[in-house]
Amino acid sequence: MRTYVLWFILSFALVLQGCAYHTHQSALHPQKTAVLKQRFYQAKTITADGTVLAFTVYQPKLEANQTAPLLLHTHGFGLTRMKRPELSLYGFLLPTGQVAKSAWKQGYWVISYDQRGHGNSQGKIRLTDPEKEAQDIITIMDWAEKNLPQLAINQNGVRTGMIGESYAGGVQYLASALDPRLQAIVPITTWYDIVNSLAPNGVPKSNWISFLNLIGDWWNWNKFDPELKQAYRSTQQGQLDPSSYHFLQRHQAKWFCEHNQKPQANALIIQGFRDVLFPFNEGVKAAKCIKNAQKDVHLIGVEGGHLQPFAQSSPSGQTPFWYIGKTVQCGNKQKYNLQDTILAWLNHQLKDRSEKPNLDELCVDNSPVRSLQDLMANTAYTITPTKITATKTQAVFVPIQIAEHAQYITGNPLLKLKVEAEESTSPTLFISLAIKSKQTGKYQIVNEQTTPFNLDKKHQYDQIVLGSAQHGVTQDIELSSINTRLEVGDTLGLFINTESIYYKRIKQPKFEVGISGEIILPKLWSIENSVQ
Repeated sequence: MRTYVLWFILSFALVLQGCAYHTHQSALHPQKTAVLKQRFYQAKTITADGTVLAFTVYQPKLEANQTAPLLLHTHGFGLTRMKRPELSLYGFLLPTGQVAKSAWKQGYWVISYDQRGHGNSQGKIRLTDPEKEAQDIITIMDWAEKNLPQLAINQNGVRTGMIGESYAGGVQYLASALDPRLQAIVPITTWYDIVNSLAPNGVPKSNWISFLNLIGDWWNWNKFDPELKQAYRSTQQGQLDPSSYHFLQRHQAKWFCEHNQKPQANALIIQGFRDVLFPFNEGVKAAKCIKNAQKDVHLIGVEGGHLQPFAQSSPSGQTPFWYIGKTVQCGNKQKYNLQDTILAWLNHQLKDRSEKPNLDELCVDNSPVRSLQDLMANTAYTITPTKITATKTQAVFVPIQIAEHAQYITGNPLLKLKVEAEESTSPTLFISLAIKSKQTGKYQIVNEQTTPFNLDKKHQYDQIVLGSAQHGVTQDIELSSINTRLEVGDTLGLFINTESIYYKRIKQPKFEVGISGEIILPKLWSIENSVQ
């Protein structure tokens, strides 16, 4: 219990992050070189809009005439920077801080900074506004070029990498779209599409959103920008409204990718399958965007990510709200230490070292997939027509496929759902993929993920986001990515419920609804890695 209380206080939210154009005029100038001692110190700078940013500079041990690249590190939502290498949450425990600290000891300049509205930095939280939080990264790179000696440079200026999880991940995509100095990014468990992440199909993730408000505007007292406060209030009405969308639409990589301003950095993306805030789908979409920009990208799929407070648990209960694990075993059966792999990749990108990790384009823990193409849904299965009645909570399992031998399934399922209900009712359904075990007869939700669907709210969401609603009774629904194994005789199916632990209890009307349609699944792989 003490562990949970400690984490509730300290990690009160490893969550969320995340345009404006920037023309960089390098401030680098020839400087005298000298032997530099390893040390760290606190510093501040002022942004163009007058906001004071606080950060810690980690100076590496360097010989005269030796240069070092710059690695930027920042924190999750509600947390603060790595102010000291030991006596800080990132300094002694959290993995992105551990990588940053190792980089410092191996010859990197490292700057760990408080994002605006957090820690010792001033300003209001704008939720990775490209004109605020993303520009802050540019301000810090400018400061480094003016004040740090013996920086490694190229034609764009200081050679810069960046690492951070959750809130510290989303902002990396935006900053790398704005400034070419940021040439290697490591976004971990973050978003590509924040609107869909927070309100899939127009149904807000009310439990997580309330938790984020508690962290951002109460734990960091009154730090939300007024526009963010209004967006939060609108989601508490149970749906996404146009004002919330217009506030958030540019706070995401999706906007940049769709407006021909893709990230300019190579990327090592780490995303989790149990992450109910930013599911694995978000990493897939970001990786495709960066690949389309003809940049080097690798996507690593891990089990963890953001866990719903007090609803999900992490292995051994050590980090109850977020975790990514220490190792990952890819399809080639090679096991990688995540922190060592990240640092080796950064060394290859920023120090031109040849020992680049032998990673495929895609590495998913305990899965044979090796490329983004392997995740695509390609086989359609008919959904048996089923009626759901709800005068009280009811869950229904709709069988799809029985495994004839042990198989893996990894990827992004698509659902074409036909819903027939009385015109006066619009129930909310929570849809998951589940496995019914042949051995025990019990059901297990795959990766603990669920996708909400309400026909009226989806129409409204499509109208706001896409500009037009999908008409007719058949709706295309993207389900959360899955990564699981089926044993012989196990049944894979749809598990449909009328409530979810990830959403506030919704007052459902009395209804009877009929569902049918088809589901399109990714490839099924045998344990020998052959496609079935």
